[in-house]
Amino acid sequence: MIGEVVRGADLVDSTPRQILLARLLGAEPPRFAHVPLVLGPDGARLAKRHGAVTLRDVEPARALAWMARSLALPEVASPQEWLASFDPARIPREPAVLDQAFV
Repeated sequence: MIGEVVRGADLVDSTPRQILLARLLGAEPPRFAHVPLVLGPDGARLAKRHGAVTLRDVEPARALAWMARSLALPEVASPQEWLASFDPARIPREPAVLDQAFV
């Protein structure tokens, strides 16, 4: 049984139908969390069809700092500190944009 679903905000409109379907099938619907999308430098939703985006040439510390900023976490922290300070209510509501320098 799936208890929690975390997915992009672009799928929020599907949630009521999926909850209804689960109930009609006699299942307990999962809890849903919808997070902001990641957009490319052009403002389009970053997806497979957007084109090749790779982190291959990005320094790990730089990628982690960007992820921390996008989740309103302290940039200079360890993953353990991020987990300790993570608060879903602080996740920004607006999409995160990968700037051209990052991709």
